[in-house]
Amino acid sequence: MQKLTQPQLENDSQAKEKPFKYTLRFPINSPNSRTDAIKNISLIESAAALSSKSSPKCLLKKIDVITGEEAEYNVLKINCKLFVFNKTTPSWTERGRGALRLNDTAGSDHGAFQSRLIMRNQGSLRLILNSKLWTQMEIQRANHRNLRITATDLEDYSIKVFLIQASAKDTESLFAAIHHRLVALRSFEKQKDVSQAESQAEAALPQLNCDSCDEDEDGFTQGTKNRSGKGLSFW
Repeated sequence: MQKLTQPQLENDSQAKEKPFKYTLRFPINSPNSRTDAIKNISLIESAAALSSKSSPKCLLKKIDVITGEEAEYNVLKINCKLFVFNKTTPSWTERGRGALRLNDTAGSDHGAFQSRLIMRNQGSLRLILNSKLWTQMEIQRANHRNLRITATDLEDYSIKVFLIQASAKDTESLFAAIHHRLVALRSFEKQKDVSQAESQAEAALPQLNCDSCDEDEDGFTQGTKNRSGKGLSFW
């Protein structure tokens, strides 16, 4: 093996300790070029200079998100899972998970209101449930965490059976809120039917003719006078 002399070892140690440098060449015709065309900058200094530069900030405009619920009043909001019953399998298929909202809005009829259930998928905010509450809507508690309802499906706009899975407290609150509104809707619909039946019955009654009533009254008075006159002559 070749033996290294002491000066050679010292030169190798100095070469290892010497920092690495590279040369940046700027074009002379460039507007950003400096007077010195060639600069020797160490790698550490170049990284420090690059990190010290402030990156340009992009200012984004604020956009108002329109959800269609601006004219509605939110009554209840819970986090849950939504399942739909598939008749062909038959089994429950998960439709998504996210925030379920119960909203109220004033109806066109006096003293009436409308409610609907809205649910968006978590993350994508895709609408997976949008159904109004109506009088024939069915609601049933499967257990303390599951609530079974009938609602309109957004895929084919048909009535299907849905299962809402949430905590026991949220399930109880949702059941009470929907049940209260269904009772109010059925009571209002019943009163409306009774009032319509009464109005139809009043319209079906025949209108009395005042002239015929006067003629009948005159005939009755004349007949009474004749009978009274005959009685006087008899006596």
